[in-house]
Amino acid sequence: MATESLTQEEMDCVILDAREGDLETLTEIFTELSPKLLLTIKDDITLSTPIHMASANGHFKVVEYLLSIVPKEDAIKLANSKNDEGNTPLHWASYAGHLDVVELLVGTYEADAFLKNNSGHDSIFEAENNNQSEVETWYLKKFAIEDGYNESDLKIEEGEDGNTKITYKPGNESKEADDAAAAAATAAATDVVEKEGKETDEIEKKTEDLSI
Repeated sequence: MATESLTQEEMDCVILDAREGDLETLTEIFTELSPKLLLTIKDDITLSTPIHMASANGHFKVVEYLLSIVPKEDAIKLANSKNDEGNTPLHWASYAGHLDVVELLVGTYEADAFLKNNSGHDSIFEAENNNQSEVETWYLKKFAIEDGYNESDLKIEEGEDGNTKITYKPGNESKEADDAAAAAATAAATDVVEKEGKETDEIEKKTEDLSI
């Protein structure tokens, strides 16, 4: 009879394999077990999934494999799943600067870069705030730059209200082009910080023991 559920100990083994990037073992596991069980696997303390762990540590092949063995709609749910602090796999991949994982999650599995964690931060903010310039630039290209505009004309910055914004600096384009680019940048802007007198950085706390 097929296994319908896993014990927490068994889940922890899968999570550890994902954290360490052990693709061979994970392939063996899900050859024997139903891939649907992946949807039930979470750490019992942080509620983080194997996708969180593999993304945080930049194990592209593991993320790619795990998301490929479930139906697309389930893979999208996993890519956008939140742990107990509201962090998605994309938050962690962005914070750690794993561009290939970020591209996979956003481009193939519709991970939402504007989802906020419990600290009010989205994935774009986490990349910018942790000086992950490669990932930050990719986000600018993905969400703000239209054909014909230079990435140097846009930047992520923190406004006086404490919110992160994608801003546009007009170059030598026509006024019509300037207005179009400015509108695109405005549409892409997102609030990611809620001013509450203090700010916590959960991702650093949750990833300090990971082998990033």
